[in-house]
Amino acid sequence: MRTLSIFAAFGLFGVALVISGSLEGMGMSQSGQNSEAVIRAGAEKLLKDGNFAEAYKEFRRLVLNPQTTAELVPKDLERAAACLRRLGREDELDKFLEEAVAVHGNNWRLLWAAARQYWEGPHFGFIVAGEFYRGQRRGGGDYVNCFERDRVLALRLMQRGIPLALADEKARPEVARFFLDLANFLMGYRHHAESWRLQYLTDLEKLPDFEPGWFWRGAESPAGAPVDEEGNPIFYTVPASWEAATNDGQRWRWCLQQAAECDAKLLPQVRLEFANFLQGQFDVHTLASFGWRWRLEEDEGPAETGTFALHTLEEDETICRLATGVKRFRLPEEFNFLRIYQQLAAEAPQNIRVQAIQQLASSFENRRQYPKAASWWKKLLEGFPANIQELARERIEQIEGNWGRFEPVLRQPAGKGAEIDFRFRNGREVEFTAQEILVDKLLNDIKTLIKQRKQPQWERLQVERLGWLLIHQKRSEYIGRTVAQWTVRLEPRPNHFDRRITVTTPLQQPGVYLLTARMKDGNTSHVVVWVVDTAIVHKPLDKHAWYFVADARSGEPIPKANVEFFGFRVRWTDRPGQPVVDFKQFAEFTDSSGQIVLGRDRMPEDYQWMVIARTKEGRLAFLGFQGVWMPEWEHAFYQEVKAFVMTDRPVYRPGQTVQFKCWIAQARYDQPDTSPFAGKTFQIELFDPKGERVLEKSLVADSYGGIQGEYTLPEDATLGVYHLSVRDIGGGSFRV
Repeated sequence: MRTLSIFAAFGLFGVALVISGSLEGMGMSQSGQNSEAVIRAGAEKLLKDGNFAEAYKEFRRLVLNPQTTAELVPKDLERAAACLRRLGREDELDKFLEEAVAVHGNNWRLLWAAARQYWEGPHFGFIVAGEFYRGQRRGGGDYVNCFERDRVLALRLMQRGIPLALADEKARPEVARFFLDLANFLMGYRHHAESWRLQYLTDLEKLPDFEPGWFWRGAESPAGAPVDEEGNPIFYTVPASWEAATNDGQRWRWCLQQAAECDAKLLPQVRLEFANFLQGQFDVHTLASFGWRWRLEEDEGPAETGTFALHTLEEDETICRLATGVKRFRLPEEFNFLRIYQQLAAEAPQNIRVQAIQQLASSFENRRQYPKAASWWKKLLEGFPANIQELARERIEQIEGNWGRFEPVLRQPAGKGAEIDFRFRNGREVEFTAQEILVDKLLNDIKTLIKQRKQPQWERLQVERLGWLLIHQKRSEYIGRTVAQWTVRLEPRPNHFDRRITVTTPLQQPGVYLLTARMKDGNTSHVVVWVVDTAIVHKPLDKHAWYFVADARSGEPIPKANVEFFGFRVRWTDRPGQPVVDFKQFAEFTDSSGQIVLGRDRMPEDYQWMVIARTKEGRLAFLGFQGVWMPEWEHAFYQEVKAFVMTDRPVYRPGQTVQFKCWIAQARYDQPDTSPFAGKTFQIELFDPKGERVLEKSLVADSYGGIQGEYTLPEDATLGVYHLSVRDIGGGSFRV
């Protein structure tokens, strides 16, 4: 009866309280859900209208409310972070993310979203009074970058979310994308030259320090794939669990596997990503820095054995650049990227198949196994989008078509018959045609154009690029009579290999010629051939310019040559779009030594100058428009003291001993045998990749100015580039 009296006293309002309380116990009241939706809709409208400050306040309310719907709060966090960035308030981002994680620490989706915010950055800021402010900031401070720190912050949140995500059986496809993002965070800037970093397990218990200066993750030259102590390439296997991984490479593999297990539809994408990583590490394109060696073998004929015999590679073999040098080896089946691509080409969805086939075709092209490459390109000719088919046809034509081209050619001396290198594939016949180029007409037209005081077209002034002017600009008025035409029979190499031949032309007389090669049933190629009997040499002197006119074959000076100097400049005035063109023109004869020396009074340095030399005998030579620089030599430069540093090897491992030697000398070529630095004491300093001094030592130079020493690297030495220097003079570097 007491209960009834209570209900009677409170009436329906009491019933409403009981019902509301029961709903709140379930997580959120109906009215709470309605108010959440209203707040979110209002915040979205504010964001759309560009009212970012008010939108941020509303999204922040949603994010920091523990009752906000778990599936929707990650998007609210992303919207709030976007508002902060649009407002230029990135320095509030870190605190906001920490508050959000504190409220929703058991929501793996929120942890994932917060990790993405750290990953997206910005990864820079300023240290002011010991406190970090993310992003741009007025008022100065010490500029620092925080990429590695943000990466660890993101990985911490993702690691916290792993068990929560794996326990969510109803969201497997979404969990798969979670693991793909985690794999991406692990790989962050660790492809290609930085892949050695994957050997190490990122310590998620310790935040990296802020690093001074701009973030840069790269190498000036490829370092090669990492190797173990025996010099074998390192392959990353799949560990039993996240906790069982011994390095970031294994963590990355485990994340990819989890993504595929959570969503089988992602398996082709995961396998493609793994194959692309392997291909980037271990395919033959890593030998690109040894291109000269490839060209040498290509001209002399492919060897059947040897490290660089690419065309002899089997599909389970590769030749690549490792950290210790070039090596040929067999790929384990699990890490054979060609096999993975082939499986994807046969079974994967069309978008993955296209990428796999293109990678296979390109890889076989790089291996100089052109018939295989063509066969893979042909698989794209049916059942694929038109642009893919067109690309495939172009690549097939490149491999199987009749192709020829001229190699770069230097100026040829008159009277010998100009020799031209010609490279071709597949074709059996080529026709050559030589046409005279009317250089005098071209030079006169250029001078006439400038004398009209109109701003000339810059491409008309680049007389050294005659081929581009004649072919691409179609200036046929400068092409004269045909002086020679002949046909050459060709013997192509098998399997679509290139062959290079040297063609001796009938071009004997001095002049400039347009040489055209037409492959039978193939392409057309052009080159400009300069057959010269006279040369002009230009060199800057102290406050002067020196010109020397000589015979092109013997180098003998040509006295009494008439050398014309024609220069122009463009001045911009106060009248927009109406520049003023000034020009100067004068001539001088060469002296008995074939020389002319001019000062700034005759050749102002703010003009572009064309120089034309002629003789009574009909000789002609010219230099196209170029600036003239007349320096004032500083003799102190040649007295500068420099240091040359050498180590006994370029790369070391922790625990090994670095042997080094330095020579101190002046930047001169007339030094006596005895060094002026003999017997002097120099300070040697060694800095690790963090910029911390790890060695400081005084050494005495020998009679040649040389000093030597050694340093044993500790077992826990920091990895990266070490800098060894002679204090206040200079130094060198090595890698650990």
